Order: sequence, then structure tokens, then C-alpha cells
Amino acid sequence: MQTTTVLSSSRLPALRPLPHLLHISLLSLAAGVALPALAADAAPADVTMPAVTVLGQSMATTEGTQSYTAGETRSATRMDLSLRETPQSVSVITRQLLDDLGAVRLDQALAQTTGIQVGQNDTERTTFYARGFGINNLQIDGMARGGNAPLQDTILYDRIEVVRGATGLMGGTGDPSATINMIRKRPAKEFQASAGLIMGRWDDQRIEADLSTPLNAEGSVRARTALAWQKRDSYLDMYHERKTVGMLIVEADLRPGTLLTAGVDFQDNKPTGATWGAVPYWNADGSLANLPRNTSWTAPWSTWAQKQHTVFTSVEQRLPGNWNLHLGYARTESTNRTTVAYAGEGHPDPATGTGMKLWTGARGAGERNSDNFDVYASGPFTLLGRKHTAIIGWNGDNRQERSPGGKAKIDYEPLVPDYRSWTGNIPRPVFHPDGSHTEKVTRLAGGYVATRLSLADPLHVIIGARSSTYRTDTRNYNTQGVYTGSGDFVETRNEVTPYVGAVFDINKQYSAYASFTQLFNPQSSKDRNDKFLAPETGDNAELGIKGEFYEGKLNASAALFHTKKKNLAELDRTVPPGFLLPDGGQAMVANGAGVTAKGVEFDVSGQLSPAWEASGGYTYLHAAEADGRRAATTQPRHLLRLATSYRFDGRLSGLKAGASMTAQSATYSESWYGRPPSNEMTNIPQAGYALVNAMASYAINRHASVQLNVNNLLDKKYYRNVGFFDGVFWGEPRNVSLAVRTAF
Repeated sequence: MQTTTVLSSSRLPALRPLPHLLHISLLSLAAGVALPALAADAAPADVTMPAVTVLGQSMATTEGTQSYTAGETRSATRMDLSLRETPQSVSVITRQLLDDLGAVRLDQALAQTTGIQVGQNDTERTTFYARGFGINNLQIDGMARGGNAPLQDTILYDRIEVVRGATGLMGGTGDPSATINMIRKRPAKEFQASAGLIMGRWDDQRIEADLSTPLNAEGSVRARTALAWQKRDSYLDMYHERKTVGMLIVEADLRPGTLLTAGVDFQDNKPTGATWGAVPYWNADGSLANLPRNTSWTAPWSTWAQKQHTVFTSVEQRLPGNWNLHLGYARTESTNRTTVAYAGEGHPDPATGTGMKLWTGARGAGERNSDNFDVYASGPFTLLGRKHTAIIGWNGDNRQERSPGGKAKIDYEPLVPDYRSWTGNIPRPVFHPDGSHTEKVTRLAGGYVATRLSLADPLHVIIGARSSTYRTDTRNYNTQGVYTGSGDFVETRNEVTPYVGAVFDINKQYSAYASFTQLFNPQSSKDRNDKFLAPETGDNAELGIKGEFYEGKLNASAALFHTKKKNLAELDRTVPPGFLLPDGGQAMVANGAGVTAKGVEFDVSGQLSPAWEASGGYTYLHAAEADGRRAATTQPRHLLRLATSYRFDGRLSGLKAGASMTAQSATYSESWYGRPPSNEMTNIPQAGYALVNAMASYAINRHASVQLNVNNLLDKKYYRNVGFFDGVFWGEPRNVSLAVRTAF
């Protein structure tokens, strides 16, 4: 591997990763890869080429199938492979499963997904973990999701594909946790429409509409729009949210073999009473605070307002030799208006009501723009009398973050007089911009080549490599808007990430597989001196067996995984309590010795009988530091997820009943500042727990249905986060919702 890392304050030319594709191609050719031009000469005259691929909606589309599994996925390699043919662990959250769960947010969907742990720092910051590490690779239709974004609403998506383990071939980050790829709904050639009204506890009201229609008689031009509006309160005091989300997408078959797609989507979240942190775990005397689940020491005006819209387009072109070319582009623009006050510092004294201190964040309107490019060509070729598949591509993500300079006028004292009677009745801070600003520019781009070689009828091997270049710097502008210099410059050039995977078909139902890739992940975390940490590196290996039953209607898998990751960012405990970086973040330190995570995973999804669908899985995780200490302590060693539904017939025709559950073993977090009053360093534990959900729906007729969902049926008390600033974030109590839907 050849890597060059430059740390400098100078400004260098923009990224130029494309020429390095030549280097990758040579590596691949040395491994036995041949592109169509080379293979044509070797192809026997009697070889029949594969059938032409039909552009447009693939067999992976899950809407209308009533299924909990999918036919194929592109998220791991960009090749159209079934779950069984993909040499990694894959879960697909289908449209039917999203509807049955009543999952209108991404976190609600992932909370029922094999191996995924959902954490929450406060009302607006939700994090995801898998296999011992955080998940940073979130995509929409295979492109990086724009940053500074609100938590995704699921009305826009046909399915959510989750590839566990590293996918460094498709993106330079190569996270060993998982990649989450949200796949948008597509227009249909025939008219269809639906609408829904959902009402739930805490004054939750939601209206949905979805319309797809052909725009000409042949259906060669078609459009779809999906819209949702929601307002809700919460089990947390003072919290209220209004949200609007929507999409318009148009597809056109310009000519045989050419598909043009264009669209726009948006989401606008306006919360008030938002929190900035959790609630204390300990009282001032060291006893357990055990505060009520509704506790929120915020202000009614406290907000993290987030708005995002994306304009996207793509062209798919069929090429000679049954090859296909994909050109994609997406432009995402987002804003974040933060004015928040929250009493998150300190330890409460129940006798006096003192002990808590307000944090205030009033930073003006932050902006982030993201340009994503995705170009690849894939298709078959023949070599030594056998048929193979190759892909060559390039993708990139250019981001600009703009933060205004200035000061906020704060007309209240930070100390809370008595938290027991707190109402948040304090004046709202006013941010006064001074005309200065900073712009953080980040570019991550790279090219890749891969091939799926059919070495024998039962054996297929995927070999590939990616070359990535990463650059970031922060540019400063004074109050007159004049550029004054740059800092925080980091660049890594020509980082080569190899990938190899193999699938062996044992028989018509079972396949064994193995995969290996190396890791490269530039970090945004900084040390106590406000300098970026070195990129994370390491490797990821997986070995497993997959089964496909009932003609693909049921998929199952079992996997062993092993990951070694170095330079992992960890909290710097040498800084004093309350120490923050200039951007408000925490000081981190790179764990050079690294963390090793290994475990076993089982996953099943699909049809157990014509009326019975199921999805679920189990994960065992063992993560350890170099000295043997347990790592990733906030992720459980044992995690079980199950969801099922059954459609009745006969006299109960139209009725469907289902249930889901999640169970996990105990976790803990190491305290940041120690247990008061002695500040003795200790752990903040979360005992193992299980949550049970239930649902029932009834189809009144062909066009109307009602559905009842009860989440946390047993009203279990649990934490969704432990240890953030020595605090805990309560999980949601029992919640009941009723949905009425109509479809045509």
C-alpha cells in the first residue's frame, strides 16, 4: 500500500483522483481481471452473452411485495447481486416492514435491525453503532447523505439496505461498522395513490400522501411525489416538533436503453424545547438521581432547527456488449439554526434544588453544501470460456461548511436557582453576527475497479481495489468578508483500499462466503490543541454461510467477523471538566494501539409461510483494547432483534397481527468526571433489558385499512444512552398510535 499524508497550512490544488484509476487497473489486471475489450478476443464463438439488463426498477423494489426480504442489493459492490451472492452480512428493511413497525424515522427502523445499536445524546442527536464502532457512512441511493441533516423521515424510501462490515470499495471511508443506504421510491408506469392519517400519544399528528402517475399514454415518462406533515409533543417536558418532508421524482425512458431520472426532496424540522445533553445519573451526594423520564431542564424556545433539500439526477445508459453506464449527481443544501439552553452541567441537590448549571449555544445559521458525483460502468465479459462481470467507477463528495462569526447576548445567569421548579422562563439569547465567517472545505473522492470472476460453476470471487484522496481545510474571512488564511489543513493522497470476496455454492440452497478489506477513515475529531487526529486504519474480515429458501422468499445467514482498527478517537480524560474546543466539541485522543472487535451474527428475513413474515437476528460482540480491557462498553455483547406478522384468512380475512422485540445484555460507560462528592472514577451501568412492541391491522376493503401500534408494550424503563457528560437519556415510555390509510 502506498500512502502519502501531508499536514500543512498551505493551499494545494484540488483533488485529482481519476488518473490513479490506471494504477488500480494494473493491480486488478495482475490479479486476472480483464475488461470487455480484452476479453472479446478470447471469447469462443459459441458463447452466448447474458440477457440484456432492463433499466429502471429492479427486482430489489420491495413496495407492494408484502415481503420482509429483498431480491437483490447493490450497496456492497454496485453489482446487482442477491443477498446470497453478496459476500457480506446484509439486512434489508423493506417497505412492508417499515409500515408494520410504524417506523416513520430512521432511528425507529434501525432499532429493529440486526446488529445495529441506537444511541441518543439529546432530543436532536441520534447515533448508530455496529460491531463495536460508530456508523458514519449514511447514503441515499448510494451517494453520501448531506451533512448537517435532520434525522431522515422514511416516507421517501422504498427500503433501507444495511451492509454490516466495511464497504471501502464503494467509498473511501471503509467503516468497519456498517453502511446504511436509503433507497428512494420510484415512479410506477400505472397510476397509484395513497394517503394516511396517524395519531399517537403526546398529541402526535401526522398526515401522509403518496402519488405516482404516468405522464404520457405509454408510461415512458412518469412522476411520483410523497409528502408528510407532522407535529408532536413528547414524554419530555416542553418538547414540541413540527416537521414537513417531501419528494418529487420524474423518470423518462428517452429511448430504448436510456433512463433519465431527476428529482428534489426536502425535510424541514422545527423543534422547540430541544435538549442539549442528558440528565444527571448521580445526585450531589453520590446517590442515584433516578430523575423522572419526563425531566427536561431546557427552555420553551430552545431549538435545533434543521432544514435540508437535495436536487438529484441520474442517467442510466445501456452500452454495447450488455454493459450499463450510470451517471449520477446530487446537490444537497442544509442549514442549522441553533439557539439552545440546557442545564446539563453539575449534580442536583434534592434538598436545596441547586447544583445545576446552564449550557448555552447560540451560533447563528450554519450552512453546509454537498456535491456528490457517482459514475460507473458495469457488465459481462468472457475469459477462458467463462462468463464474468466487471465494474469500473469513480465517486466523490465535496462539502462546504459555513459558520458565521459573532457573539450572542445572554441575559441570564448560568446557575439554576432551583431545578425542582424549573420552567425555562428565561430570555432567549440573540446572536449578533459581525460579518466574519469560516468555511470548512472537505473533499473525498476516488476511483475503483472490481470484477466478479466465475472460477467454477459453484465458485465466484470478487477482486477489486479503490484509490482515495482526502483533503480538508478551514478558511477564515474577516468582518469585511476578506480571506485571511487557512488552517486545519490535512490531505491524504492515493490511499489504496483492496477488497476481496468469495462465494462458494454448496448446493441450491446454501453458500459459504468470505471477504476481506482494509480500512481508511479520515477523522473530524480533534485533540486538545484543536488539531485533527490521524486517519483511522485497519482491516476487516468476515466468514459465513447463507441460505436462500422458497425461491428467494426467505433469506438467512450466519457470520463470523473480525476487525482491527487503529487510531480510534477516544475521549481525552486529561483535560479539565467542562473543557471544550473552539467549535464546542470535546477534545479527543487517538488510540494508536487500536481496538479489536470480533463476534458472530445470525440474520433471517422473509416468508416462513404464505401468510407469515419474519425478520430478525442475533449478534454477539467481543471488543477489546490492546491491553485486553473491554472496549465499546456502551454496545451490548448480546443483541437480539425479532419482528413478525401473520395475515389471517377465512372469517378473519383482512386481519393482520404482529409483534417485535429487542433484547440486549448489560452495558456501561466509564464516568468522565467521577462520582460525587469524592469524584471517584467508576462506571455508569445499564442493566440488560427487553422491549416488546405489538401491532394489528385490518383491511376494511380494498382501499382502506386501520392499524394500531403499541411500542414498549410493557412500559419498560431503560436508558437510550449512558455516560454522556455523566448523564443518562431515558428511552421512550409506552406509546400508542392509530393509523388510517387509503390506497387506490
